[in-house]
Amino acid sequence: MSGKDYDYIVIGAGSAGCAVAGRLGEAGHSVLLLEAGGPDRNPFIHIPLGYSMLYANPRVNWCYESAPEPHLNGRRLFQPRGKVLGGTGAINGMIYMRGQPEDFDGWAAAGCTGWSWDDVLPHFKACEDQERGADAFHGTGGPVAVSDIRTEHALGEAFHAASEALGVPRNDDFNGPRQEGTGYVQTTTRKGMRWSTAAGYLRGPAKRNIDLRLNAMVDRIVLEGRRATAVRWTDRRGRHQARARREIILSGGTFNSPQLLQVSGIGPGALLRAQGIDVVHELKGVGENLQDHFGIGAEYRSKVHSTVNDLYNNKIKGGLQLLRHLVFRTGPFADNGNYSNTFIRSGPEIDRPDMMVTFMAWCTDEQLKPHPFSGFTILAEHMRPNSRGHVRITSPDPKVQPEIQFNFFADETDQRAAIAGLKFGRRIAATAPMADCVEYELSPGKEVQSDADILAYCRANGLSLLHPVGTCKMGVEGDAVVDPRLRVHGIDGLRVADASIMPRIVTGNTNAAAIMIGEKAASMILEDAKEFA
Repeated sequence: MSGKDYDYIVIGAGSAGCAVAGRLGEAGHSVLLLEAGGPDRNPFIHIPLGYSMLYANPRVNWCYESAPEPHLNGRRLFQPRGKVLGGTGAINGMIYMRGQPEDFDGWAAAGCTGWSWDDVLPHFKACEDQERGADAFHGTGGPVAVSDIRTEHALGEAFHAASEALGVPRNDDFNGPRQEGTGYVQTTTRKGMRWSTAAGYLRGPAKRNIDLRLNAMVDRIVLEGRRATAVRWTDRRGRHQARARREIILSGGTFNSPQLLQVSGIGPGALLRAQGIDVVHELKGVGENLQDHFGIGAEYRSKVHSTVNDLYNNKIKGGLQLLRHLVFRTGPFADNGNYSNTFIRSGPEIDRPDMMVTFMAWCTDEQLKPHPFSGFTILAEHMRPNSRGHVRITSPDPKVQPEIQFNFFADETDQRAAIAGLKFGRRIAATAPMADCVEYELSPGKEVQSDADILAYCRANGLSLLHPVGTCKMGVEGDAVVDPRLRVHGIDGLRVADASIMPRIVTGNTNAAAIMIGEKAASMILEDAKEFA
């Protein structure tokens, strides 16, 4: 068992963890970065469209699933999570979407001082290398490459035009002055290749100060009294322990950060005692407040044969496009297949967009295997849900998946929003020029029209959008896990920095906000180090 000391220990080399470790290493501190997964050598990690091949690959993916969802007919929902350097940011859809200023202003209004939009925007800009250049909303020269879709897509253009015909304005930057509108997304890619935070932050001067350990399964944060002092892990060489001279930063993600706190004796006392774990520090909010975006899709058989299904089902066409990508870094393999969004409000009483309707250039089974014909999906995603779930250990062994319960549709407002979103997606499909691309609707099917039938379809077919947050909630009230400087309440020397700290989910894909959290966490850690030096 090793006993080396480091200034900082970061647990988890995902989107936030790499940002934290990179900035601390860049500042000259010694950092131990522990990642349970292996190296990011799988070629499909680096080919943007290749993420569909990683969706259920246990070599790079934990392949979790939820507990039976009580309001979704008892279905278990598949939950891919990255088990690789770069974390879920190495296997996700790469969409770069920050959320709305009101999301962060809401955090600040709830007591999270320092997390308003004006507070977080500089950190978003600091981490960004925006392909379009710097402006009031964007930065250049940062570790995270943000790029436009490489090639306009005929079906994407039709989707935008149909949305505009329905009164939605064109929007070329969902991370700019407003989010409402229709347009192409941007992605965390560079020159047609995925660009994870591992690629962006773990390089240059920072790399010299970071001791990266892969295949390192952390089983405990070691506490001495009410201070976190060391981390214990196991890898192929055996068991190890290292001490942190300054702090330990937990960046295991929304499922694994609360899990590791719980197996380390920090969390709801009754839960820990039921698993035979000594309660070192009672903290009732650990693992609670789980939130995610709910999605429900309408699938269409396409008259236009330029979908991902066509590449998958025609090996010659697919092979030529893959060769095009390998040589020129262009074509469909240089993008993610989820080209376009339309942000709308699900009802007249909603004061800002809460529904993201997405054009996906494929229709697939639940494991992302394309159907054997040309097809696409228009996916309605409710972005500000009221339903809440939890993550709770079922064993003291950190290798055993915790119980993940979303409780989707527990709130009737969420049900109404999903119905409205699906209806609007179908209106897009029925409006020219999108309607000219549709051969017929595969699902829900023309017989599903009433709200009751649509709701039943949502319960039977709706999915997690794989944006879980909230289980180590930031705040000052009783159920908060970390304070606004991300320090675990009641424990010295321990912070959490990842999407789990979000008190409320952002109105957009969550990876960009997770990176910002890592960036801001590092900034606060360095500020505090100077203050107490």
